Amino acid sequence: MNNYIFSGKVLPERANVSITPLEIKTGVIDSGISDTAIISIAVSQVSVIFNTNSDSDLMTLKNTVESLVRNLVDVYGYLSGRGYDIEITSVVDPEGKHTVFGVGILELEKSQRDRPLSFQQLVTVMGKSYHLHLALGDLREAIRSPLDTGFFCFRAIESIRQHFKIKEKTTDKLSWKILNKSLVIDRSWTDQVKKFADPVRHGDAINISGEDRILIMQHTWKVIDRFCLYVYRDFNDLSENEFNLLKED
Repeated sequence: MNNYIFSGKVLPERANVSITPLEIKTGVIDSGISDTAIISIAVSQVSVIFNTNSDSDLMTLKNTVESLVRNLVDVYGYLSGRGYDIEITSVVDPEGKHTVFGVGILELEKSQRDRPLSFQQLVTVMGKSYHLHLALGDLREAIRSPLDTGFFCFRAIESIRQHFKIKEKTTDKLSWKILNKSLVIDRSWTDQVKKFADPVRHGDAINISGEDRILIMQHTWKVIDRFCLYVYRDFNDLSENEFNLLKED
């Protein structure tokens, strides 16, 4: 078994949450994975001793621990009638290496230059589209809630799809076709995100690895990139001569 020590905090910062140490056993029985987490919270400071025989990457383990802690805090919030969130900030791995987690997604941070509009341009665009406002809010939650990333990413795409439905006064089915045409996107591109959203949307659980999470976020960011340009260009369709078709290989 590998032993990791995760640290974090309960948000907002002014919260004063304390939970006596609890041991939680989890894992994927069919695959032989066994996890044990000892979670304690003192004055909103989170400590988790996580033992696992999984060979998952560090970000996947972090997402698992964050979900376990968030579940406990959700129980506390439900009973107390208060709204809390949690953040896992660092970990000490079995070799003693200390890693501090950033607030973003490294792969998305590396692609900042790929965003088609500047900050000032986006501020202007936001005033033109209520649906873009909703979508960017969902992207924020996709970053903050690892296990719900698929749900929030696809809801961001659905938010901009509502623009085309309302603009053309059409049905859900046809509005997807209009979105794809206007933004030069193949259905397979958004279906890659949808398959990680549907189970969660219907109250089911889904396992999502760190690699899968990055993939669906990259897919979603590219869709939103194109919608930003579409709005910036006064809601004119993007040209196939200028943009390659976004399509799943």
